[in-house]
Amino acid sequence: MKNRTSKSILFAAFAALLVLAGSVHADKKPKEEVLYPNATRKDPKSDMKSTTVQRDLQKALDALNDGKADVAAPLLQKIIDDTGAGNYAHALATQAQGQIAYDKQDTDGAIKAWREAYTMNALPNNTHFTLLLNIANLQQQSEKYQDSLVTLDEYFKATNGGKAEAYALQANDYYRLDKYQQAIDAITKAQSMTDKQNDNWNQVLMASYAGLDQYDKAGEVLEKQLAQHPGDAKLIEQAIKIYVNGRQFDKAQTLLDKNKTSLNNDTQYQLYRALGAGYSQEKDSDTKAIDAFAKASAFAKTGEVDYYRGSLLLSNDRAKEATDVLRQAIDKGGLKEPGKAYLMLGDAYNQIDDVAHAREAWTKAKAYPDSQKSADQRLNIAGHVKMTTQPKKKN
Repeated sequence: MKNRTSKSILFAAFAALLVLAGSVHADKKPKEEVLYPNATRKDPKSDMKSTTVQRDLQKALDALNDGKADVAAPLLQKIIDDTGAGNYAHALATQAQGQIAYDKQDTDGAIKAWREAYTMNALPNNTHFTLLLNIANLQQQSEKYQDSLVTLDEYFKATNGGKAEAYALQANDYYRLDKYQQAIDAITKAQSMTDKQNDNWNQVLMASYAGLDQYDKAGEVLEKQLAQHPGDAKLIEQAIKIYVNGRQFDKAQTLLDKNKTSLNNDTQYQLYRALGAGYSQEKDSDTKAIDAFAKASAFAKTGEVDYYRGSLLLSNDRAKEATDVLRQAIDKGGLKEPGKAYLMLGDAYNQIDDVAHAREAWTKAKAYPDSQKSADQRLNIAGHVKMTTQPKKKN
């Protein structure tokens, strides 16, 4: 199974929510930026002629912009029920109903209303196509990632390109569906369309590289973010985990040592422990593992990390150090296998010819079922496994 950063904590929603027009009168609107210059669809002309409808619509939109949905809702429904109000008024009122549903966290209602407004084909391009983007965004928030991709495909075809935010939204959908290369391609496209850096987009890119086990590239993305946000604890932690997962332990060590003061004690402990565990699996890296475990020990609340460190010290002929560390592990407590810790402590004392303390530790190991047999075997050899190495007496 691949190790990768949990999705739930990586991404904020790619919000692209529409802003309702403050006025329905074309001659009072400031000139808007053309958001979709490649679209072949022409802005339709408004067919709203009734001054009563105009007044009610303006009142409803003003109320909605002021957060008074209870005032806006009946006016909007009145316009929708008026068969003579015209497609533009119907579409704009339906769009506004979708906004009310969204504000009430009625995602299905918002999607339904915005799709109806889009289908009416009566709104200006900026609003018309952004409705599709809003729908795709809500589908993603509802974890309907495939539906969101279908809506985005419709959006890209209708606009002949679309906005950078849409490609970022597409990338997030692909990532959620474990389609990491497609996510990388989409987020790269989004980044190529703007000079502005977006941390959420970089998170998608980093996580997608990690999903493909391309930890070098994932680390590069995070280090670029760190260059812009030095000392950011979340980014530092993510980068170190990425390097550990990619077995790039020296990079992880350098980054952790350089930035450890930006991390709280618990996070430092966890990262140094993970680094020590990683080094311990590498050839000729026991010394680095021991050093990492020693740094983790400073923040450890149990003796587990000292147990691992003591084991490595013992296997590397550093028995005297092992006795101190293993005793520290036992004193801290919280060990999963305390009997084995006593057994190992006895072995460490035995290696430095401290038979009395070796027997004492092995005797304590007998109290635990998982180490009782091994402890008895050691004690039955007169308490010293090195006896056979002593010189033989002459006849």
